[in-house]
Amino acid sequence: MTSSSKTKTKRRTPAASVTTDDLDMTPALKQEVMEELKQLFMKGDLPEAKRRDNIVMTRLWDSDLRIVDALIALEIFKSRSEAVAFLTHEGIQAKSELVDTILPAIEQIEEIKRQTRKQAVSALHKSKRQKEA
Repeated sequence: MTSSSKTKTKRRTPAASVTTDDLDMTPALKQEVMEELKQLFMKGDLPEAKRRDNIVMTRLWDSDLRIVDALIALEIFKSRSEAVAFLTHEGIQAKSELVDTILPAIEQIEEIKRQTRKQAVSALHKSKRQKEA
């Protein structure tokens, strides 16, 4: 892209530069968010106490990113990564009944795939041997 290009690009604002004033949150809403998050933290370990080794790239809706940035501006989390990891974990925990249903089904599907691959490889080897004979 040349400097004369008229294409507009969305400017990304680093989370650290967002302040609570930028978020159009009333003091009552800020307090409510803080209280709810304190309750979530009381349920378990702080997210920074858990090691996170997996990297996942994702795109968020503007409204969700606004919440993530609000949590950082309120100094509840140090980074977008911490906030998104925590919110993802909480979402999975909230849907644990669904997860408990899905995981065994996925294991069954994976076992069927393994068996089918084994049969396919065996059939291919058998066919190859017959052609060579």
